[in-house]
Amino acid sequence: MFLAPSDLQKLTGRERSGAQQRWLKAHGWRFAVNALGEPVVAVAEANRHLVGGSRAPRGPDWGAMNGAAAEA
Repeated sequence: MFLAPSDLQKLTGRERSGAQQRWLKAHGWRFAVNALGEPVVAVAEANRHLVGGSRAPRGPDWGAMNGAAAEA
Protein backbone atom coordinates (compact mmCIF):
# COMPACT_ATOMS: atom_id res chain seq x y z
CA MET A 1 0.00 0.00 0.00
CA PHE A 2 1.17 3.49 -0.82
CA LEU A 3 0.25 7.01 0.21
CA ALA A 4 -2.18 8.72 -2.18
CA PRO A 5 -0.95 11.77 -4.09
CA SER A 6 -3.18 13.96 -1.91
CA ASP A 7 -1.55 12.43 1.20
CA LEU A 8 1.92 13.29 -0.13
CA GLN A 9 0.81 16.84 -0.83
CA LYS A 10 -0.61 17.17 2.67
CA LEU A 11 2.50 15.59 4.24
CA THR A 12 5.06 17.69 2.39
CA GLY A 13 3.06 20.88 1.87
CA ARG A 14 4.27 20.78 -1.74
CA GLU A 15 2.28 20.29 -4.95
CA ARG A 16 5.05 19.48 -7.42
CA SER A 17 6.69 16.07 -7.33
CA GLY A 18 10.22 17.48 -7.46
CA ALA A 19 9.55 19.63 -4.40
CA GLN A 20 7.93 16.65 -2.65
CA GLN A 21 11.04 14.55 -3.34
CA ARG A 22 13.32 17.26 -1.94
CA TRP A 23 11.19 17.47 1.21
CA LEU A 24 11.15 13.68 1.64
CA LYS A 25 14.95 13.47 1.25
CA ALA A 26 15.54 16.37 3.65
CA HIS A 27 13.41 14.67 6.30
CA GLY A 28 14.88 11.19 5.91
CA TRP A 29 11.91 9.46 4.26
CA ARG A 30 12.50 6.41 2.05
CA PHE A 31 10.63 6.52 -1.25
CA ALA A 32 10.74 5.34 -4.84
CA VAL A 33 10.09 7.37 -7.97
CA ASN A 34 7.60 5.93 -10.45
CA ALA A 35 7.75 6.16 -14.25
CA LEU A 36 5.86 9.46 -14.12
CA GLY A 37 8.57 10.98 -11.92
CA GLU A 38 6.31 11.03 -8.86
CA PRO A 39 7.47 9.98 -5.39
CA VAL A 40 5.90 6.78 -4.06
CA VAL A 41 5.89 6.32 -0.28
CA ALA A 42 4.83 3.10 1.41
CA VAL A 43 2.26 3.32 4.19
CA ALA A 44 4.74 1.42 6.39
CA GLU A 45 7.25 4.26 5.91
CA ALA A 46 4.62 6.80 6.95
CA ASN A 47 3.83 4.71 10.02
CA ARG A 48 7.54 4.51 10.85
CA HIS A 49 7.85 8.30 10.85
CA LEU A 50 4.47 9.37 12.15
CA VAL A 51 3.62 6.66 14.67
CA GLY A 52 7.12 5.91 15.84
CA GLY A 53 9.42 3.01 15.85
CA SER A 54 12.98 2.21 15.05
CA ARG A 55 14.75 4.43 12.54
CA ALA A 56 16.85 1.50 11.38
CA PRO A 57 16.11 -2.19 11.48
CA ARG A 58 17.67 -3.95 14.45
CA GLY A 59 20.42 -6.38 13.71
CA PRO A 60 20.59 -9.90 15.05
CA ASP A 61 21.07 -10.45 18.77
CA TRP A 62 24.51 -12.04 18.66
CA GLY A 63 24.61 -12.24 22.45
CA ALA A 64 21.70 -14.67 22.41
CA MET A 65 23.86 -17.13 20.49
CA ASN A 66 26.29 -17.08 23.41
CA GLY A 67 23.57 -17.70 25.98
CA ALA A 68 23.39 -14.05 27.09
CA ALA A 69 20.00 -12.48 27.76
CA ALA A 70 18.63 -10.27 24.99
CA GLU A 71 18.81 -6.53 25.62
CA ALA A 72 15.56 -4.58 25.60
